Amino acid sequence: MQNYIDELKYVISGEDYEINDYIKIHAPYIHEICSFGESLYYHVINLFTRKPYDIAVELYDNGIDYQSITDWDLFYETAPSIPQELSYIIIDGVNFADFVPLINRETNMKYLVNKENENIIIDEAIYRQMVTYLRYVHYISEKVEYDVGNSMAKKFLIDRMRRKAKKAEKDYLSGKRKIESKIGNMIKYCVNSSGFKYDYDSVMNIKLCQLYESYHFITHNKERDNVLSGIYHGSIDMSKMKDKSILNIIPDLHK
Repeated sequence: MQNYIDELKYVISGEDYEINDYIKIHAPYIHEICSFGESLYYHVINLFTRKPYDIAVELYDNGIDYQSITDWDLFYETAPSIPQELSYIIIDGVNFADFVPLINRETNMKYLVNKENENIIIDEAIYRQMVTYLRYVHYISEKVEYDVGNSMAKKFLIDRMRRKAKKAEKDYLSGKRKIESKIGNMIKYCVNSSGFKYDYDSVMNIKLCQLYESYHFITHNKERDNVLSGIYHGSIDMSKMKDKSILNIIPDLHK
């Protein structure tokens, strides 16, 4: 499986990520997402990148233990239900409704095969390439927050997640909780940071992956400056810092 992302080619330059002759992941410009709809865009990204843990309550209500399946299993089951009018924003020219889930009975391996063109196949390796890229450029962690070992603890976790989701929905409907623009907040932060050369108009013509990189890089540098200032003024003892990665000039942002 290819999990390496050519950062210069597919992140810094914002080139579309070509997986094979049939599947290419589009790196959208900010203005494209504005036209498509930010909330809808992240909904589509979630359909490709979500982990079973992310919908543990829904799976539980359908009699499925989220720890018993993988993210590939989840995508395999749900991909054919993704409408093309949504998926085109990241993968144009491929209609996921045309895919048929198949299982090789000899190897027990799962495949999604396009019924219109049998050369278009998505197996777990291709899915891993897709999801690795999408998680990388959107800073989506692959970490599962909670792995629980017994049914009682799992039931407690599910109940807590359910209560949290209901409260969030209630707060949203009552106006207590507002949906903020993630991209808008990143733009405001970057545009009003010294050294960022784009304004509110010109930033619309850069790729989202480039905005993410700029935002996280600027954030790191500001935190680094604060730590260096603390070290210089004696409020931070550098010898007692367990993690000194914040001091890196060129940080590893994708940990």
